Amino acid sequence: MIQNTNDSLLMNITSEPEQKKINKNNDKQKEDGEKSVLSTLSSVKKNKSPSIYKKRELQHSSVNKPNQSQAYKTRENVPSSSLFTGSGMTLPLVVKKRKVTLEPLFSAKTFDKLDLHPLLVNCLKSRLDVVTATNVQEQTIPLILEGRDALIKSCTGSGKTLAYAIPIVQKLQSMLPKIKRSDGVYALIIVPTRELALQCFEIFSALTKSFTWVVPGYLIGGEKKKSEKARLRKGLNILICTPGRLLDHLDHTACLTLEKIMFLVIDEADMLFEQGFEDSVAKIVSKCCKTRQSILLSATLTKGVESMAGMTLSAPTHVGTLSEHQRDEDDCQDLAVPKNLKQFLCVVPAKLRLVCLSGFIIDNCLKYGFKGLVFMCSQNSVDYHHNLFSAVLFPILQQKEHKCMFFKLHGNMKQEERTEIFNAFRSKKEGILLCTDVAARGLDLPSVDWIVQYSAPPSAEIYVHRVGRTARIGNKGNSLMFLLPAESKFSNLLADHKINFEELPYTLFLKALILISDALDLKNKSSMEDCATALQTMYEKKIYKEEQLHESAKQAYASYVQSYASYPKNIRHILPFKALHLGHIAKCFCLREAPSNLNCPIPYQKFQKPSFRNKSEGKPMKRKHRTVSEYDSGLSEFGGLPKKRR
Repeated sequence: MIQNTNDSLLMNITSEPEQKKINKNNDKQKEDGEKSVLSTLSSVKKNKSPSIYKKRELQHSSVNKPNQSQAYKTRENVPSSSLFTGSGMTLPLVVKKRKVTLEPLFSAKTFDKLDLHPLLVNCLKSRLDVVTATNVQEQTIPLILEGRDALIKSCTGSGKTLAYAIPIVQKLQSMLPKIKRSDGVYALIIVPTRELALQCFEIFSALTKSFTWVVPGYLIGGEKKKSEKARLRKGLNILICTPGRLLDHLDHTACLTLEKIMFLVIDEADMLFEQGFEDSVAKIVSKCCKTRQSILLSATLTKGVESMAGMTLSAPTHVGTLSEHQRDEDDCQDLAVPKNLKQFLCVVPAKLRLVCLSGFIIDNCLKYGFKGLVFMCSQNSVDYHHNLFSAVLFPILQQKEHKCMFFKLHGNMKQEERTEIFNAFRSKKEGILLCTDVAARGLDLPSVDWIVQYSAPPSAEIYVHRVGRTARIGNKGNSLMFLLPAESKFSNLLADHKINFEELPYTLFLKALILISDALDLKNKSSMEDCATALQTMYEKKIYKEEQLHESAKQAYASYVQSYASYPKNIRHILPFKALHLGHIAKCFCLREAPSNLNCPIPYQKFQKPSFRNKSEGKPMKRKHRTVSEYDSGLSEFGGLPKKRR
């Protein structure tokens, strides 16, 4: 599929419709049709002039909108707008590329040369299939064995977990007299997500198979607290946990103490900071032994990570795979991605987003068979697309004798379901996991070929974490990011961080739909436009036949618009909310109604700046009346200063 990137098709779908003269009556009808949409959006900034929205109205005046006064007996009677009309033309991006200095991932040393126990080296080879150390492992393992604090920055997929797990097991198994599980916790590992905690537990379990007296365990949310307390009473020497659950047990479980802690590891520190766990980590650190050894790890070193390092580390040694010299303030701007990762970008009109994603999945499933992750902006979007693809796309792939299953993962699922899906997807050779950023950090999912970002990430750092789920430990991988035409400047943001990629035309994915032309309702037509329209129609018919799926589509649409309005301020000029065409976005969620008729109010007020005016009357808020004598000194009888007016 990638070999055809030089194809450039000059077709009607990529050209703007000709401008026609519009009389005053038509203008008036279209303004009436837009009133309800504009009234919904007016809550974003009521103090602004409506000229902004008039510009949007004129800009999108060529879009076919249903008559607001028309009454529909059933949802199936709602007319569908054209998939290609008004989509506009996407011009090739002019992307500035930066020269990136890459170093080999693996070092020349094997683990048997790192002064490790022979049984531990044999365990690495037999159970984890690891013989040669990576650069970050070669630098980190001796430091931890010497008892020094470490601040580790390394690209995702470079083996950071083993970099601290190996020396911890090495030191615990060599302690004399031998430690017992009843001694309590000697090593504490704090991670941001439950899946990452389970993954770390599996690694420590494999490393301690030859040292049965060293017992690892985990504490995560969603598990039964009674079972966790029973494990703590029996005794655990290595404890992997999420910060919230650990604090809960520290407050309510008497047998859990951190007085004997020798090792404190904070993994994925940047995500812990972003999720607001800084105070929780500070409380945990205050309860740990003061003579402990601390290790902090992250793929990116932001100011938040440096703040967390300041309260946990003591004279740390900086470790990085790309540079060993002391970092300056600008060093954190250079983000490292795996060397064997091929990065692609595709600018897609809003209406064609769903069919282009479908074309990508169909092309890779039928031609190659692949395993991939698709990152989406919200939990509702994950649920909706999982149900839609499972109901429509999966049967089509089954007809082609390709059983590419769809999985979903997000933070609002029950822990039992999350664990089951996580383990099931890891064991599959082929499959597609639709997920939120809960799967973006630290997870080691074997044999992942593609990472697809269906919506733009909120930062370049999160982009790096997402693509880091593939091309791990020297393996090859690919990533693809979909952008709207108005979001094309996001490519320059990545280029500033020395992240380069290749652009793919969206027609490449539309042409892939021809592979399933026999499964679509087509009569002697097999062009990519016909196939795209037929597939979109199948999606829409399915949605309007099932009330639950239709409701899910509306919730996913509302969540998308809400998440778009909540992008960080520093990138809102790159991802402009005002340029979002709500009608076209609704189309890519297979919704035929106009946005004003969807009856799914979006809480714009959450993102509205607080106003100090009385909104109901449009007048300033009343202040408390104060009576002051002209002879008053302004001081109270007790000598205090007068209160300031609020």
